[in-house]
Amino acid sequence: MKKISFITLIAILTMGMAGCRAKQQITTSQGGAYQHTVAAGDTAINGLDARLKSLAAGQVGWTSMQASGNVKVGGAQSFSSAMQMRMIRDKAIYISLRPLLGIEVGKIVITQDSLLVVDKYHKRFIAEPISLITNGIPITVSTMQDIFLGRAFILGSGSLSSSNMQLANLVADGEQCRLIPVDNPKGFTYGFAIDHNNHVTALEVQPTSGKVTTPYRASYSNVQSTLAGVIAHHAEVSANVSGTAFTLAIDMKNVTWNTANVNIDTSKPQGYKRMNGQQITSILESQTN
Repeated sequence: MKKISFITLIAILTMGMAGCRAKQQITTSQGGAYQHTVAAGDTAINGLDARLKSLAAGQVGWTSMQASGNVKVGGAQSFSSAMQMRMIRDKAIYISLRPLLGIEVGKIVITQDSLLVVDKYHKRFIAEPISLITNGIPITVSTMQDIFLGRAFILGSGSLSSSNMQLANLVADGEQCRLIPVDNPKGFTYGFAIDHNNHVTALEVQPTSGKVTTPYRASYSNVQSTLAGVIAHHAEVSANVSGTAFTLAIDMKNVTWNTANVNIDTSKPQGYKRMNGQQITSILESQTN
């Protein structure tokens, strides 16, 4: 596996965008305490502006998240591991790799300004500025959280919401529908695919200059309504990293929201060998093989 960067979690669209048909029922699945349903034939939902308003209103705020699940990586080498995930909104993401008997052998911690990767088995770690994985894209930890969860966002303005939806357009393309920002950042474009249920099904970042050199794509499925609104429980990312095809899939289950006292340890381990940031690939491989 060559130079696997967790920027691949950061951005992206699949080639097939699910249809965004007018005059169809727009209904999210009903679960937990969140419900967002529009009756079939409702003329308000048939307009693109109304669809945008509905999509923005469906992205509910949250403070913390915890989940279990599985992570799979495919490339020059492949591995699969059970995981646990925690997030504190706008502050931190924690992914615990637990390939055997629920024992943590490694972890990844992302904060607003830093990346920490710990290999407990070999007592090694990487601690680098977040720029190691952003690759020239102005992404914050909040944006990364949205990418993990399949939520639409506006770079520089946070998650898509009723207060910033004027910064995006919903456009039809035949039977397809795309959410795109009014203004793209210099060096790349990005956008989301939206299906007839008003679910985000894909995300793409595409370079337009040398500043950002690699396209990143992700697709989402198993979308469910939750206390945090409509969330994808399966995210699959694909990219070409250093000439090598790379895929990453995350499946979440047992998701809980807004639990008090969710803790994420961001401290560097004591007595461990510090590795260069470019050695992130070898650390990740050693934790799951």
